Amino acid sequence: MADVRIQGVTKSFGDTVATDDLDLTIKDGEFVVLLGPTGAGKTTTLRLIAGLERPDSGTIHIGGHDATTLSPAERDTAFVFQQYSLYPHLSVFDNLAFPLRSPARRFPEEAVRRRVEEVARMVRIDHKLDNRSTKLSGGEMQRVAIGRALVRKPAIYLMDEPLSSLDAKLRADLRLELKRIQSELGATMLYV
Repeated sequence: MADVRIQGVTKSFGDTVATDDLDLTIKDGEFVVLLGPTGAGKTTTLRLIAGLERPDSGTIHIGGHDATTLSPAERDTAFVFQQYSLYPHLSVFDNLAFPLRSPARRFPEEAVRRRVEEVARMVRIDHKLDNRSTKLSGGEMQRVAIGRALVRKPAIYLMDEPLSSLDAKLRADLRLELKRIQSELGATMLYV
């Protein structure tokens, strides 16, 4: 895991200023929550850290290295989006294994299996590994999406309202689960 430091970051979309001279430091192992109304720049901040957007000015450091101009693949971040974005034709196991099998990483298959099983237990979907993602409930699909980010062990986990499409009770339960997982891993997380 790593610390993240944003210094003087401004990002505009036409006449709309999404972030204005933003300074933010997230220490290694912290769980930081961004809260604010629609249009406050929360998602833009996550996208800037992930490299999906480039700042108009300012710098972004991840793990002590200037990541401002690095591509998303070079930043070592994992992004969990509001929508599940699972591969419907793949099993839960293969959805979780997908990041570990990418050409950029290519873990040995035995290491993939061990890591997927470990994360599946952590997010409590190990009994569903053979199921297709289309056969899961909303809460189970979100657990798979979160697990897919967790298998990689990136510098920082970026979570953009990952629980907002779930019912209130499940959302509350999964919030506690995320905090438990973050604490277990000692992970750096930025949560919107």
